[in-house]
Amino acid sequence: MSRLVFVSTELAPYTPGAVGRVMLNMLRALDEADRMRTTLVMVDAAVDAMAFKAAFPHVELVEVDTRAPQARFTDSRHHPPASAYSNTLWHWRSACVFRALAELSKSGPIDYLEFPDLGGLAFCTLQECRLQGFLPDAIVAVRLHGSHTALLHAEARPLAIADLNLSDLERKCLRDCDYVIASSLAVSEAVRDIFDFPAQEWEPRVLCHVPFDGMSLVTDTVPASSGQAVVFASEFQRSGRPDLFVRGVVGLMRNCPQYTGTMTLDARSTDEAYRAQIERLVPPTLVERAVFLAHAEQQVFDALAANATVVFPGTFEAAATAALNVSLQGGRVILNKANPAFGEGTPWLDGINCLTFDGTPTGLVEVLERNFVRNEKLVPVRHPESPWPWLNAAKRKRAWRALGEQLPLVSVVVPHYNLGGYLPATLENLIGQNYGNIEILVVDDASTDAQSVFGIEELARSADPRIKVIRLAANVGLAGARNVGVRHATGPYVLTLDADDLIHPRFLEVGVAALENNAEFDILVTPAGYFIDGDVPPVVGTVVTPCRDYAMFSGEAVVAGLLENRFSTATALFRRSAMERFPYLESLSCYEDWSLFMRMCDAGLRFIVTTDAFFFYRKRRNSMVHTPRDLARRRIEYSDLLRTSAPASLRQKSRQLLVGLGSAVAGNQSEAVDDSVVAPPRMEPTAEELISGLFGSGGQYDEQIVFASLKASRWLERNAPWIIRGGVLAARWTWQAYRFVRRK
Repeated sequence: MSRLVFVSTELAPYTPGAVGRVMLNMLRALDEADRMRTTLVMVDAAVDAMAFKAAFPHVELVEVDTRAPQARFTDSRHHPPASAYSNTLWHWRSACVFRALAELSKSGPIDYLEFPDLGGLAFCTLQECRLQGFLPDAIVAVRLHGSHTALLHAEARPLAIADLNLSDLERKCLRDCDYVIASSLAVSEAVRDIFDFPAQEWEPRVLCHVPFDGMSLVTDTVPASSGQAVVFASEFQRSGRPDLFVRGVVGLMRNCPQYTGTMTLDARSTDEAYRAQIERLVPPTLVERAVFLAHAEQQVFDALAANATVVFPGTFEAAATAALNVSLQGGRVILNKANPAFGEGTPWLDGINCLTFDGTPTGLVEVLERNFVRNEKLVPVRHPESPWPWLNAAKRKRAWRALGEQLPLVSVVVPHYNLGGYLPATLENLIGQNYGNIEILVVDDASTDAQSVFGIEELARSADPRIKVIRLAANVGLAGARNVGVRHATGPYVLTLDADDLIHPRFLEVGVAALENNAEFDILVTPAGYFIDGDVPPVVGTVVTPCRDYAMFSGEAVVAGLLENRFSTATALFRRSAMERFPYLESLSCYEDWSLFMRMCDAGLRFIVTTDAFFFYRKRRNSMVHTPRDLARRRIEYSDLLRTSAPASLRQKSRQLLVGLGSAVAGNQSEAVDDSVVAPPRMEPTAEELISGLFGSGGQYDEQIVFASLKASRWLERNAPWIIRGGVLAARWTWQAYRFVRRK
């Protein structure tokens, strides 16, 4: 029997949050036959297994703890450890979920697999589906609950580079999945606008579905009364707008003395500092009428909401499950109509099943007064019924085709300049590939040292028909040498590999199969494993050992890719047509691979990203990446990258921003790299590092020092102004004395 599998980080009542409410509704709404074949995969969430079994006796529960050591695959796969995921830990979590699903799939086929949009948990699974035909019978869907990216658009948050990397993961999951599940077309369109997906790519994959049993628990909502509580039931975060709620209810209490009820806020799972900030909005005269429930059980809060007026003032919600539940239980619902989940095209109708306001504090005060003065009769919302996604979705995948005997030719371009001591090992590594149809184009960029010149001459006399040597009369640089190699390539696929690096023996076999089965994708990228020159290489024949460190990539790094290269290393497998369309920019003295991927991504080319590390980078003292560069050179290199390769919208509209960004980000790393330190090559400096460099401990604007100085000066202004005046006079006298001495 094929399975229905749902992946989640929340489940009511064990965890707070909108995702958990949706999951609870899903499990309750399933009929007995579907429950018998359902598996819930819970990620990093504590669930009472006994209580779960009692509530859903036929549903299998699989718990994944990504903080615990993960069992490694026993075959030749090379998965990086948790410490490798420096871009965002959500990438690691997605890898752990993939491993759990791989084990689960061994016990039977999966018919339908659903992920939440939050966190990009589907990332590795979707890439493996493209990479190796993983879960060939499954429809893989992503349900819109409210992604991290949507929250970044809906509220002010302190941004870190990890937020940008997470946004790229979430975007790629929504782009690569078979179907997107939305509560309404209005919500779907709002999310499409946030991620800037083309309508023709997005709309055919959208299915509308809200999980509930279709029956209201009551026939009418409770009437409004002067002593009735007004309740805030959205997520207690900035996008949920608890500040707007408090301002509106305070206005009601001041304008309507006859109203004697309380304002009650669901303040579970929030940081104390933000809760304190909201509490300060309550005037001292009304503090006793404000209740912040930080530890209430879900059942207690639901019972309270069912007999109250419940306000949902948030600016964005994807599922609107909390409002749906309150209405079905008889609570009076007030909604922000600026929220796409409650606006036009949704089942919420003002004066029929809810009251709506315009999203302003004044508007909320007016609708609260209307609620308690006019006491309009409301009925529970009637959400249109829709079939389950697995019944309404057509299978979109083609059957996975294994490579036949006629393998497409892969042209491996190996630029070489004075690396004669390393080139033989790289060529041996290529010849030992499992893939049998390759040509190796060694482009010698006018090498000068004796060992390299002799090695190239010997190689030119080689009888191996797979090896072709192209000798350049003048040094054209790395980008130029690669372009020459691509122009001489005859295969439909091109792999770029520097003369001192190595690849996994299965890289070409896996990569060609993936691109052959996914005609809409053009590039296959892989995590990089780093090893130190002089160490035993991590790949010898078919044996692969752990690396010193790793670099992780998201392929289509639409957001983070502007600040750091999370697209790929220089080594990737391309369709030759893509490389002919986007040659390396030979005017760049650095970052030519970053430039290439940035331009490809901006043009809409699609990337497949492996979970395994298939590329191994040799860290040596004199490599181009690790040659110390002063601050001025870094600024030139980075601003040149942005000048030539940044997305067209930025180049056209924000030239001044690009100049400033190039100076700031490049200037954040002015120290020379110590090659004696055993560490992988650093990614390019990030905005987060820049901020910490300026405002962190010892920085030019050390925030603790600045804060302490301001606090001390303001205290002196209030309590001892004579000290400040005396200090100013002393400074003037000192300056005059100094000038007098200088004149002498």
